[in-house]
Amino acid sequence: MRTMSRYSKWSNGFLVTVLVMLLILFSGHRVLALSGDDPQVQLQESIDKILSILKSVELKAPEKKAERKEQIFDVINNMFDFREMARSSLGPNWNDLTPEEQDSFVDLFTSLIEQRYVGKIDAYDDQTVIYKEKRVKEDKAKIYTAIIDKELEIPIDYSMQKNDGKWLVRDLRIENVSLIANYRRDFNSIIRKEQFAGLVEKINEQLGKSEAQN
Repeated sequence: MRTMSRYSKWSNGFLVTVLVMLLILFSGHRVLALSGDDPQVQLQESIDKILSILKSVELKAPEKKAERKEQIFDVINNMFDFREMARSSLGPNWNDLTPEEQDSFVDLFTSLIEQRYVGKIDAYDDQTVIYKEKRVKEDKAKIYTAIIDKELEIPIDYSMQKNDGKWLVRDLRIENVSLIANYRRDFNSIIRKEQFAGLVEKINEQLGKSEAQN
């Protein structure tokens, strides 16, 4: 995606490892579950499931790679509010779409996240996490953490919102840079030049290239 090249370069740094970081959240810092309604606790339960998949000897076999990715994405699909993330990534352009186009874009956006980030799970290398702060106000929460990788400390903030009684991730900020804000800037730039159809075409092209590389 030529128009997304700036974002792609940035993602090759810390953002491409965002799901890896998510996978190891609290792996070195266990927190007592004070309530089943606690966003941190719900996030940790999902993380533990993913860690179990990553550490599975059976699933580490080369022929099990696709199965392992599928299992991990099944868990992640229940952690993220992909519809809200897709809506936010389009900004006001979302309201110009028909309900059918909105549903289709959610599926496309979900596939983009899957291809771009879940494919990075092999980067997991026993990094540790520092839990710094949790803020909860009504149906919104922020969990502040830092990934410790050797001598490097990488701050990551998780924005969550309660949806039908469950806390879901709706954005991540890595080194104070928002995942959704970056997508919105690049998506809107494409839409201004090539309309929504152009954005869909470019995302499909990117997904096709990623699939071919795998």
